[in-house]
Amino acid sequence: MPLPGALLLLRTLLPQEPTTQEAVPQTQGVPRETIVSAQKFDQPLADYPGSATVVDAKEIGAAGLLSVRDAARRVPNLYMSEFTSRRLSFPFIRGVGSGLGDPAVITYVDDVPQFGFGGTNLPLFEIDRVEFLRGPQGTLYGKNALGGLIHVHGARPTSDTELGGEVSYGSFDELSVSGMYSGPIPAGLGRFGYMDSQRDGYTKNDFTGNHVDDRHGQFGRATALFTPMEGSELQVSFFGERARDGGFALSFLEDSPLGVDGLRDNPHHINQDFEGDTLRDVLSPSVVWRSEGDEYAFTSISAYQRWVVEENTDFDFSPLDAVRRHTREDQDYFYQEFRVGTASGVQWPLSPWRDVTWQVGVSGFVSDSNRDSTNNFRPDIVILNPFNPIGKDRTQGAFEDEGVALFGQATVFFSEGFELTGGLRGDVEHKEVDRDRSGVLGVEQGSEDETFEELMPLVSLGYHIDAETLAYARVAQGYKAGGFNLLAPTPGQIEFDSETAWTYELGLRRTFPEQRASVAAAVFLVDWEDMQLSQFDPIAGGYVDNVGEAQSQGLELEGQTVLVENLSGFASLGWMSSEIEEFVDSFGNDTSGNELPQAPETTWSLGLEYGGELATITEGRWFVRGEYMDVGEFFYDAGNLDGDDYALVNFHAGVTAGRIGLSVWVRNAFDEEYVPIAFQPSPADPSTFVGENGAPRVIGLTLSAHL
Repeated sequence: MPLPGALLLLRTLLPQEPTTQEAVPQTQGVPRETIVSAQKFDQPLADYPGSATVVDAKEIGAAGLLSVRDAARRVPNLYMSEFTSRRLSFPFIRGVGSGLGDPAVITYVDDVPQFGFGGTNLPLFEIDRVEFLRGPQGTLYGKNALGGLIHVHGARPTSDTELGGEVSYGSFDELSVSGMYSGPIPAGLGRFGYMDSQRDGYTKNDFTGNHVDDRHGQFGRATALFTPMEGSELQVSFFGERARDGGFALSFLEDSPLGVDGLRDNPHHINQDFEGDTLRDVLSPSVVWRSEGDEYAFTSISAYQRWVVEENTDFDFSPLDAVRRHTREDQDYFYQEFRVGTASGVQWPLSPWRDVTWQVGVSGFVSDSNRDSTNNFRPDIVILNPFNPIGKDRTQGAFEDEGVALFGQATVFFSEGFELTGGLRGDVEHKEVDRDRSGVLGVEQGSEDETFEELMPLVSLGYHIDAETLAYARVAQGYKAGGFNLLAPTPGQIEFDSETAWTYELGLRRTFPEQRASVAAAVFLVDWEDMQLSQFDPIAGGYVDNVGEAQSQGLELEGQTVLVENLSGFASLGWMSSEIEEFVDSFGNDTSGNELPQAPETTWSLGLEYGGELATITEGRWFVRGEYMDVGEFFYDAGNLDGDDYALVNFHAGVTAGRIGLSVWVRNAFDEEYVPIAFQPSPADPSTFVGENGAPRVIGLTLSAHL
């Protein structure tokens, strides 16, 4: 274990003098009771028998976190591969994840699943907390929670009127402006926020002299809360996003055959004749009805989402005018869930020494999506491949997906401090696709359909050793349905099978209320069948293929505490070993015995914050904060031929005077050069990789006001 992290975790176990709340700066410290909704009701994190990390609004503000990906860096054994476009950010927990197709780590926003693979890395704007749940969550949350769950909870409306605004400016002309209102509205309470953010590109195109990966987006969130009768609540929510971004900054990692310097020798430089763009629109309304009596609680969740993405890319990644690619994807889906169970805080008596809580529910969804991709083979294609014809090759697909599930979970509490939880979910999903391909590479049409069924059980045993210590054992199965590729190198790869995995976990969680500290530890084993892996083909583009079997195992440690008066800190460590038992990749290479892609051997983080009162300013405070996040060695794909490791350091310092705040910040303070994601573009050379550099150093300041 890295020494600083070990010392901090050890410190949480040592006896300390009680620290009064007034001695802790408002922007720091460990909350007395962190809440998690992993079991579909709010409960203290200290009582949850599973692995979870919660990043709340106070931590988001103190650390200056901008997106879910920023928060994810402090979660052990979670790696979020990243392009500069937030749509292409893919979370991997304990080696479980997906770059294409359905996600294996699903994101929920205010109880609503985000089925599309581009809905994970949301901006942390008007957020109450983000929960990172590790291990299968399919029993309660359904498909695509194979590796875990990211649950984003928006800030709730307040009964008192609040107004706020914030302006940030930084390197690369990074500018963000936001505003919010919370308070009474006709017949209820409302909360509304809007943010506009933009920056220049990080990467220069030496062919044109332009910076290519600029970003400009708007994001809005609105919530209306009504209480039509005692014990009931109607919540109407909406979030929407619009992005008009520059193209991907993709280039070869090493020097290309055309003599162009690679990203590792010449970071943040590409050489391409064509500069593309990335456009995205997301619209997501939802209605949640909650009703609770003395014994029962009922919840209904109704949601709709539509997203549209359009991208244009230089697909030869070079100064040649050889291949350009245009893609357009859209999806509409409707989701409905009903569930009923015991009321909050209520346990039904089974006998003098046993009580029970329970919930049962049914959910269903309908989804329609379209994918359209065109490869435009330009005049210079003959330089790369003399046999490739010039012209357009277009593939279109219409996908229909519908599913229904029945689930239930119950926990029996024993007087000796034990609690036994059992759950089961039955999931049925039907998928159809109509494909059509036409152009210079031939004509192909096809229609496929398949029904996928799975049972997802869960068993966990918790033991409350004392009021502050919980030990648990947990066994659960995760599941992700199979599906269809729009295009694949061979006809036999159009359809891919369902992915399943069993996860076995032992954990311990302890809190120290007087010292405002907590520590958690877990060991795990994940055992896969038919793992779905993202592959790349220069003609087909990305597609999904199945691995026979795979395993990962490891440990996780987390701790946070007030070290001394006015000084707080956190630390986390994840260690993991993974192995592919049997898989032949698209190059015909046997990858048996290799590590899983996007599965770093270690992930660890360390943060310290010091602050206090400003004696000369009424209600004035100051703070200084530093964070270190390290990603150990990982590989880009199953071939294990290339990968990276890197460490990032962030600083944040500021002052507040009443309701006015001013802070300065620096991200990637030491300007670490790294390549977080890459893929193989050449069918002839598996050692050639194309990727993007991670974000460089960015320095800026933020001015905020809240009334």
